[in-house]
Amino acid sequence: MEHNQVTRLLKNYRSYRYAVQNCGKDDDAIRLPLVISERKKNPDSWDRARYNRIVNMIDGAVNYVLNDDQRSVIMRKYLDRNPMTIGEISNVIHKDRTTVGRWHTQAIRRLSIALDPLTEDEEEINNIDHMFDPNWRYVEPA
Repeated sequence: MEHNQVTRLLKNYRSYRYAVQNCGKDDDAIRLPLVISERKKNPDSWDRARYNRIVNMIDGAVNYVLNDDQRSVIMRKYLDRNPMTIGEISNVIHKDRTTVGRWHTQAIRRLSIALDPLTEDEEEINNIDHMFDPNWRYVEPA
């Protein structure tokens, strides 16, 4: 997998994770009912298994493939709620910017190998904003 694909997956990680946690057929948790009803009408519009696979692959790769320094950089740059730049990370952990940049490059290289099984189609995020619009109505295809 190319490095830009890895960074795109990492940048979208929180969106994938949100979708997996809040949408779908899991009856044990509170779900968004409008989304569920729309997806029942059009089951091909969203693939919970695909998003779940992406989240699990990223979680596994970050936690098991990267060393502590690389993981810290990836978490702060992409996966944390408030992402930081390489410069900000270097200030927080009191390391030289080039060292943090090297850890980032090494991490992306390792993640590109670990995430290679994901295909480009799997990382696509479908826009589902219309499903949250109370005025939107499903129209049966002709």
